[in-house]
Amino acid sequence: MEFLFTNYPPVKTSYKTFSDTFYSLIPNSTSLDIAVGYVSSDALAELQKTVELNDNIRSLNLIIGMHYFDRFTKVQYNAATRLNHFLKENSLGGVHLVTAFRYHGKLYSYCNQEGPFAGIIGSNNLSSIVDGGTRVYESSVLINEVAQAIQMHDFISELHIKASKPIDELEIDTFNDANQLLEGHEFVEKVEPKVIADVIASCTDISFNVPIKPYEVSPQSNLNVFFGKGRESKNGLVKPRHWYEVELIVPKTVTSQPGYPQSKTDNAVFDVVTDDGWKFKCKVSGDYSKNFRSEGDLKILGKWLKGRLENAGVLKTGDPVTMKTLEEYGRSTFTLTKTKTENLWFLDFGVK
Repeated sequence: MEFLFTNYPPVKTSYKTFSDTFYSLIPNSTSLDIAVGYVSSDALAELQKTVELNDNIRSLNLIIGMHYFDRFTKVQYNAATRLNHFLKENSLGGVHLVTAFRYHGKLYSYCNQEGPFAGIIGSNNLSSIVDGGTRVYESSVLINEVAQAIQMHDFISELHIKASKPIDELEIDTFNDANQLLEGHEFVEKVEPKVIADVIASCTDISFNVPIKPYEVSPQSNLNVFFGKGRESKNGLVKPRHWYEVELIVPKTVTSQPGYPQSKTDNAVFDVVTDDGWKFKCKVSGDYSKNFRSEGDLKILGKWLKGRLENAGVLKTGDPVTMKTLEEYGRSTFTLTKTKTENLWFLDFGVK
């Protein structure tokens, strides 16, 4: 038995994290059975991508315990049904929802050709397989005794058979409208409408339309980093790029204009306030300041941009951002405008 902790400062320990342990067990596994309370859309996408990239995984069964009662967001539901379709189409397993009661446990069971050999139990929902995000300290336990691993696997099997139903056999037509992607996110602050109005009122004439390169132009970078080559570890694991990981490549025709933030200067890192009420830091770097990203976590900018596309119903989690995606949304650029406040910019991706 080993303890697993999030290891956020100031409580950093010598123990491993849940995420590191979750992925480290995959190269030795042939099947994975998961029973959790809640899921996130990006975690579902990355779970599917992990199975796609690691062909030793021949079976994945996911049981979701709370969303049947507490509702999915439309984005979460689309990601869950997409994963279910992928698993069933390839005879790899499926996604079930607990319907008999509200199941809030978090169990992860790993099997090899000889049967269950390890498991994780604790406070980590599926979203914990994605690094970073909300600053919530979690703790779990790795079980590597075979007898206990078998007991965990047997319980998940019983939960699957007696208390859950396949997601595609349930009628789900009511959704939670809340956009939770940046809510409580590390390095992100929610701002009031008055603050947005004050920022807009202080905007200057220094403004840039930053183009968003679609899949047809940039299939494995910009907003489509998720489709790039996964990161291969020494133990053979291929770990997918994060769904919301984004780093934009801005053309020189924009970055060379007077007033654009310049890399390797005091203004390379700056605050932004967005048209929909978020505040975070962005950074420019690279030759001719071509790289535009969120500071601290590349997924912040991705959650802001791709989240807007998802909430508008033009992008499903796991699909590329194409020319059609941007056309249906209503714009293919975002606007970066300097304000009268030092090192503060206004970021606008709104549509009329």
